[in-house]
Amino acid sequence: TMQTSRLIALRSPMLAGRSSLRAAALNGIRSRSISIHPNPLILTSKDQLWYKFHNTWPVVVPMTVQVPGTISSEQGVSAKEPVCNISKLSNGVRVISETSHGLGCSLAVFLQLGSAVETAETSGATHYLQHLAFKATKERSHFMLTRDVEKIGGHVASGASRDVITYAGECLSSNAEKLFEIIAETATRPSTEAYDMKSAADLIHQDVENSTKNGASRVLDLLHEAAYAGEGLGAPLLTSNDQLPGSAVDSFLAANLVPSRIVVAGVGIEHARLAAMAEQAFGELAAKSAPALPSSKYVGGDYRVPADLDKGEVHIALGFQGVGVADKDLLAVAAIQSLLGGGDSFSAGGPGKGLTSRIFTNVLSLQGVLSSSAFSVSYHDSGLFGVQTSASPDRAAKAIELVCRELVRLRKDKVTSLELERAVNQTRASLLTNLEAKGIVCEDLGRQLLYFGERQSGAQLSAKLAKLTAEDISRAAGRILASPLTVSAYGAVQAVPPYEYIQSLLK
Repeated sequence: TMQTSRLIALRSPMLAGRSSLRAAALNGIRSRSISIHPNPLILTSKDQLWYKFHNTWPVVVPMTVQVPGTISSEQGVSAKEPVCNISKLSNGVRVISETSHGLGCSLAVFLQLGSAVETAETSGATHYLQHLAFKATKERSHFMLTRDVEKIGGHVASGASRDVITYAGECLSSNAEKLFEIIAETATRPSTEAYDMKSAADLIHQDVENSTKNGASRVLDLLHEAAYAGEGLGAPLLTSNDQLPGSAVDSFLAANLVPSRIVVAGVGIEHARLAAMAEQAFGELAAKSAPALPSSKYVGGDYRVPADLDKGEVHIALGFQGVGVADKDLLAVAAIQSLLGGGDSFSAGGPGKGLTSRIFTNVLSLQGVLSSSAFSVSYHDSGLFGVQTSASPDRAAKAIELVCRELVRLRKDKVTSLELERAVNQTRASLLTNLEAKGIVCEDLGRQLLYFGERQSGAQLSAKLAKLTAEDISRAAGRILASPLTVSAYGAVQAVPPYEYIQSLLK
C-alpha cells in the first residue's frame, strides 16, 4: 500500500546508515593494529588471532578459533586417576594429599578436639574457637588477616563439631603457601584478648538465639544430651557462657593441641609442597603423648523442651545407638538411612529425591506431618541413628506411630531386592557426587586419616556398598534397634506421647 511504501522509504536511509556504520566498524577492526599480550601461552598464529579478535570492539570471536592454552577438540586428553599420598612429620603430625585437575587447591587443618573433650573449666571453648577463627591472631589483626586472604583471592571457613575442629580454605595453587600460613596461624594461635573474646561472645549469643528458632537443629542437640547423659558426646556444642575468659581457651588448646591429633590435608597441590608447609607451621610442636579421648557411654533417655515456634509445631527425634566411623557396619547403616529416606511435605523431584523411600511413602503421606527423615551421625567411638519428625500437635502422636511401624518393619521384615538395589545406588550416587567438589574431597581426606589412619577412595567405598546384602541390612538394623531408645522433643511437647508408650510401639 502507499502507507507501507512511505514507511519503507523513510526507514531505508536509516538502515543504510546502520549498514555503513557496521561496515566502517569492521574495516576498523581489520585495519587496527593490535599489540600482542606478553603471554607465554601465545605460541601460534592461532593464539595471536584469538587475542586480536578479543581486543577489538565490537568483540567478534568466531567459534572456530581455539582459545589459547587449551587443547584442541581434535586431540583430547585422558584424565589421570587421582593419586593420594600420606606422610608423617617427625613429631607425629600427619599429612595427606590428592592430585586434582585445575589451577585451584583446597587446604585444611583438622584438630581432633571438640566439645566432647571439654572440662568444667573449659566448657564452651570449642564454640569460642569456631568464632575466633580467621579473626585476629597473635601475629595479625583482623583487618590484616582479612586483607591478606583477599589479596590472594582466597576463601576461608571453619567448623566445629563434638570431636573435630576444621580450618579450611581455597585459592589458586600458586598461592597455597600464603593461605596455609594463615590457616595454621588461626588454628594454633588465635587472639584471645578481651576485645576478641567479646566479639566471639556476641556471635555465640546470636547462635544460641537462632537455635531456639531452629527446631530441627535443636532437637538433635537435645537428643545427644539425653543419649549420652550430658557427658562426652552429650556435652552441648553451643555454649551459653558469654563470660568465658581467654585464658580458658588458651589452656584448652595447650592441653589438646597434640601433634598426633593434627592432620593436614590438601587437594590440587603437590605432596612435597604440602609436607614442607606443614613442617614449617607445625614442625616446632613438641611430640608428646596425647591425653586419652573421653569415652562416651550411650545410655538412652528422654529430654523435652517446650518452645513457642512460628508454626506451632513440635519436633521429635527417636534415636538409638548408631555406629562409630570405624565400625564394620558403617556402610550398611548408610544404606539403611537411604532405605528409610524421607524429606519434607514440599519435597519435589523424581525417585532420586527419595520419593519412593519408606518414610516418604508411609509417614509423610499423613496430613499434618511437615517433615520426617532418617539420620545417622558417627563419631570416633560411637554414633546415633534414628528418625527426626516435625508435625502439627494434633498429628504428632499418629506420626510417631507411623515412624515406629517403619522401624519395626526394618527389624522384622527382610528387605526386598528392589529396595536394597535402590538404597545402595542412592547411597553410592550421593557419595560419588559429593566427591566431585575439592572442598569435600579435602574434608574426606582429613577425616579418614584422623579416624582410620588411612584413606579409602570413593571408588573403593562404592564397590563395598555394591556388595551389601539383605542379610547385612537386617543384621545392622537389628543391632541398632536393640539399643535403648532415646526420645527428644522441642516445641509443642505436650503433644508427644509418654516415653513408655513410644517404647511399647517398638516391640
